Amino acid sequence: MKFLNDFKNLFAILGVVSIIFWTCSAESSSDDSSSNLPQITGGTYQVEHISDSGNQIVVLNTESGVMKTYYRSQSTSYIWTDYNDFDGIDRTITFTH
Repeated sequence: MKFLNDFKNLFAILGVVSIIFWTCSAESSSDDSSSNLPQITGGTYQVEHISDSGNQIVVLNTESGVMKTYYRSQSTSYIWTDYNDFDGIDRTITFTH
């Protein structure tokens, strides 16, 4: 019986020591200088639909200022396609700030 009691105490001590070890070795979350925030590269986009049927959208690249119109229909197998390809008219708008 004494052996089982000692065995149980040994695992209890091992558990407490391991919790203290892992707590002390963990990185402090209050230090903001070491946090690696995700970086977005290649531009950020704003998207807005312009038709009630949901088949036309405009996309603004906020990095370059270029806005394009896209459409989808049964003829394009409901894949978003640049509206310039529809009739050859350039509908690209560039905003400068």
